[in-house]
Amino acid sequence: MIHLRGECASRGIAMGAAHLLEVPVEIPEQRVALTERSVELARLEAAVVATEAQMDRLSQRLRGEHSGQGRDLIEVQRILLRSQDLVGEAQRLITVEALTAESAVSRAVGQIRTVFLGLEDDYFRQRGGDFEVIGERLLRVLVGLPEIRPEEEAPKGGIALGAGLSPLDVFSLSRAGVVALVSESGGPTSHTAIVARAFGLPYVVGVDGLLGKVHIGARIIVDGNTGDIVVDPDAETVRVYQARMDDFRRRQEALRSPASLPAITTDGVRIHLAANVESVVGIADALSAGAESIGLFRTEFLYLDRADLPSEEEQYADATAALRSAGGVPVTFRVLDLGGDKVPRVVKVPTGPNPALGIRSVRFLLQCPEVLRRQLRALYRASSLGPLRLMFPLVTGVTELARLRAVCDGVLADLDREQIAHDASTPTGIMVETPSAAQTADHLAKRCDFLSIGTNDLIQYAFAADRENDDVAYLYQPLHPAVLRTLKQLVEMAAAAGKPISICGDMAGDPFLTWILLGLGFRDLSMDPDRIPLVKSVVRRSSLAEAKSLAARALELESEVDTVALVRQAIADRFPDELEGFVPMSNPRRDPSGDGQSLTSGTCP
Repeated sequence: MIHLRGECASRGIAMGAAHLLEVPVEIPEQRVALTERSVELARLEAAVVATEAQMDRLSQRLRGEHSGQGRDLIEVQRILLRSQDLVGEAQRLITVEALTAESAVSRAVGQIRTVFLGLEDDYFRQRGGDFEVIGERLLRVLVGLPEIRPEEEAPKGGIALGAGLSPLDVFSLSRAGVVALVSESGGPTSHTAIVARAFGLPYVVGVDGLLGKVHIGARIIVDGNTGDIVVDPDAETVRVYQARMDDFRRRQEALRSPASLPAITTDGVRIHLAANVESVVGIADALSAGAESIGLFRTEFLYLDRADLPSEEEQYADATAALRSAGGVPVTFRVLDLGGDKVPRVVKVPTGPNPALGIRSVRFLLQCPEVLRRQLRALYRASSLGPLRLMFPLVTGVTELARLRAVCDGVLADLDREQIAHDASTPTGIMVETPSAAQTADHLAKRCDFLSIGTNDLIQYAFAADRENDDVAYLYQPLHPAVLRTLKQLVEMAAAAGKPISICGDMAGDPFLTWILLGLGFRDLSMDPDRIPLVKSVVRRSSLAEAKSLAARALELESEVDTVALVRQAIADRFPDELEGFVPMSNPRRDPSGDGQSLTSGTCP
């Protein structure tokens, strides 16, 4: 019996026979004579056309359940295939360095991988995998390997293992009856993980040396709740995991049953639950999880994966695809949140000594107004096709907001003059992410249509503690009295101005914090799609009265330690199905200076 460990990407437990997928193509770097470069360029173009034909056939095969999301994935990959960073860079490498077509594609994919792995933001770091998926498909065509069709070989009830898995692999494997997925690479926020969760397939990623330790047909247990993998389990281990599977299945059924029902408290208060997504392919997953709208659509991905800036037409196509996939529910597009760790190669943003406090988000856009105008034109044009809202991140005060609104007004005037269809009444809001915005939210609310609180950055900036820095991670405390007081004040300011307010940060999707947020006055929460069933279940089994009582008690406490203890006592035993296996963001982190130990950095004398 062998025990392996990875990272949870999709919850659930499954047992079955191991099915090993094709390993990635390894391409040694080779060159051709200068006179042969035109031949290699022609080979590359022919391979691109053949790869597109494969995708067309795949689109036809994916009709049926989740077919809309499948076709969206294919369209995304089609765009990436023809992008400048992939095929465009491969063409350049053939022309300049006389690489063979397959070597050029392999080098281009490697360059893209390096760029994405350098990003700190987990959402976008894992987007590089989308390029690797389409790059692998293109390489197989170039070297003459057959198209991978995992559904034709995967055994029903089996568990698929691979070096990496693509979102389209999940569609095919699910249709073949595979019950779980395991991979050596990948991450919990990847598109593959999103699709696995949509299909309810347990998925564990990042299992080091997986393919060298599991033989074909081996009995394997996949625990997507803990990240544990057991190969060739003994009888007692099988018995234990079978009991866990039955218990987990019962709990999940209890959570899924109200997916189509509204989030209404036991005393009749309606709570709006929305979803945060980063691209079109996440929308179907969000709606199937019970999202009533898309509360945050991140637009950065269209910028991060390329060497040039996307055109107005590309952004318009992306926005219209999102609205089409949303099927009439409102979509809130956050305008570009570039800077910090999210910087495309084509954009030169001054990093400064601390990028998180430097030129980023709307600061960058106001310094590059043509980039902002191009995006606004695309989004305003799309607004004529469905309910759309615009949201500006990291606004710090009314002066900044006034400058942004002036750009909006100029774009609307241009569209009017050009007689281009758009909705001039498109709502415009801001994200409250800085202490200055929180303290002047009453003024900001008068000048915009809605407020949305980005708690991740708001907490980070409130405590002057980088949430990506392990040395100060213990300061990131959502239940600190300063955070709770700020949230309460924001609700009151928005109400006084008659403007809606929501939360779109991680606090919204933490079921441990649902009572606190409802008790503080929030009625609109936007979160990752997989959190919606958990939060909805808590809402439907709670009364607003008890939530208000808990929030009132929490506001009287003097430290986050006391508040965490209060919330845990009230919530933990009440909602075992929702909280089983869930790690709350309010977990106390050890203060490295609180037990007499020196800091790990060794700065103490």
